Amino acid sequence: MYPKTIAALKTMCEWAAAQDHESSSSYAKIVDRVDWSGPVKEEEPQTMPMADQYFGTCIGLCGDNPLGDLARAAYSERDQLRWFGMYASYNDDKRAAAFNEKYAILRLTGPEGCWFSDDLTTAITIQGPHAWYPPHAHKQSEVYGVMGGEAQWKRGAEPWLDRPSGDLVYHSSGIRHEIQTADEPLISFACWIDSVDLPSIYVWD
Repeated sequence: MYPKTIAALKTMCEWAAAQDHESSSSYAKIVDRVDWSGPVKEEEPQTMPMADQYFGTCIGLCGDNPLGDLARAAYSERDQLRWFGMYASYNDDKRAAAFNEKYAILRLTGPEGCWFSDDLTTAITIQGPHAWYPPHAHKQSEVYGVMGGEAQWKRGAEPWLDRPSGDLVYHSSGIRHEIQTADEPLISFACWIDSVDLPSIYVWD
């Protein structure tokens, strides 16, 4: 399933691993721990309103870099992809429910993914305009790659930062982080590394 996307994922991770960045060693782990040759588990394609509405728009916001190439590869195979939502267990909180309506995720690899990876998950996410990804933390270390779109990112006690297409982001285990979009949607690459069976916890209180 979606071989162009997986090939672009590998190329992107190799590029990121070669950068002088705090996330580079984590990207190297992705290269080492994904079974790029298969076997591949079949999944039924599934779309979501967020993907239907904003995927094409996001492609126009992506940069000329390997992260943008990954997004464009996924878009070329969009009829094969399986999008889903997250954090449904938080829907009894209005803040979380509002976010869930503006967020979609496409899992690329994982222990249960159609492309296997050992105790890490890789994904593409779409976050709609004017959407607040609330502050949260998790045991997993995490890397992001900004494919395209307008957003501010906050990590721990650091100030809010604008992050353009091509930026790499690293979240160490347990650090609080959040994302706020503005007028444009955001498309990102994301990876959890180790302990991927454990949940993410909102920490806004």
